[in-house]
Amino acid sequence: MGCALCGTAHGLRRERCYITAETQRTLLAHAEVLQQFGVTLKEERPLQKDVGTTVSVIGLVLAVADSVDDGVLRKLILYLHELAISRNEILRLRLSEPEEVDKIFNENNLS
Repeated sequence: MGCALCGTAHGLRRERCYITAETQRTLLAHAEVLQQFGVTLKEERPLQKDVGTTVSVIGLVLAVADSVDDGVLRKLILYLHELAISRNEILRLRLSEPEEVDKIFNENNLS
């Protein structure tokens, strides 16, 4: 089965994103729109034990199709910028290599 956006074969990348709570809330609030870019968000509450204490940690798991093409990546980064998500937070999402993200920022005169 191929990517719903571009039709190419893809693998799913699923990783924990270390972003601020504010960015997590913004992404979760716009999860439906982000799915159009091939991004799926899931809130997880893994339990961590530390010295006999159980702590609940809320984490945001970002699943992105590896085959997101440059055009979709550009649109996604521009959309995230419109949501007032900073460049550093976008980099932490690991959507692409930092050089690619910076290239999109520079080509579109984003700060």
